Amino acid sequence: MSQALVVVNPAAGGGRSGSAWPRLRDALARAGLDFDWVATGASGDGVRLAREGVRAGHQLVVAVGGDGTVNEVVNGVTDADGLPLATTGAVLTGRGRDACRNFGVPTRWPDAAAALVSGRDAAFDLGLAAWADGRRRYFLGAAGAGFDAAVAARAASVAARGTLPYLFAVLATVHASRPMAATIGVDGTPTWQTPLTAAIVANARYFGGGMKIAPQADPADGVLDLVVLGALGRLELLRWLPTIYSGRHLAHPRITTRRASAIVVEAPVPLPTQVDGELGGTTPITITVARRALRRRVPRAG
Repeated sequence: MSQALVVVNPAAGGGRSGSAWPRLRDALARAGLDFDWVATGASGDGVRLAREGVRAGHQLVVAVGGDGTVNEVVNGVTDADGLPLATTGAVLTGRGRDACRNFGVPTRWPDAAAALVSGRDAAFDLGLAAWADGRRRYFLGAAGAGFDAAVAARAASVAARGTLPYLFAVLATVHASRPMAATIGVDGTPTWQTPLTAAIVANARYFGGGMKIAPQADPADGVLDLVVLGALGRLELLRWLPTIYSGRHLAHPRITTRRASAIVVEAPVPLPTQVDGELGGTTPITITVARRALRRRVPRAG
């Protein structure tokens, strides 16, 4: 059996992964990776295929696709107790590529392929989102409730993918946005009871394709970074959204941060939620840190 299983999402990057896969496959072989590969065909396949690969004895499971593919593979190799059952790696072919920013995955495909062979294994934290209906999902970057999840829902409702459709989803969501009543508990203590635009819990600095939502977040520090966007009007929200890319949004007086191990978000009117950019259920949502639950192949110098 090959040491590695490569899980390819041909639809990632608007189909770029599928068209690039023959070249990527050759690059992995030239780098010296001993691997089998499988392709996803629908949402959730990455979780199932990664889990089957672990059961078959693969020690390294590699995601080829976007950040969503990486999330699925990680969920497939992490057990219910937060133990990594295999090392994960990635070659990012999607548009967002937050895993490159957050975990040091090389952006150039040949470099990413070489790191899978000559790199080292490093331990990182994951976040764990849990809903009232019993569903649970690990995340690498961020989970949230409110505005960010509403954008994800609107973007998912249209067939087109890419930067422009996403920006249109943002603008449409701003137009419809209004703060909603919510309660946020931090480490077992009710901390906020306030009108809320969004509550975002970050395991790492970047989400949403390069937005530096939590500039001080570190996926290896054992805690999560909570960013609360209070009652922001539509024009105010439109003005401040671009500052998230540089991290300057934290200067706003109604944006608050807190470091914590467990966060609960509840609301009288359920709010949508997202996990690594993918829609989850609705509030209430409980988010906890899963320390050292991710074993990741990173470049030797990283």
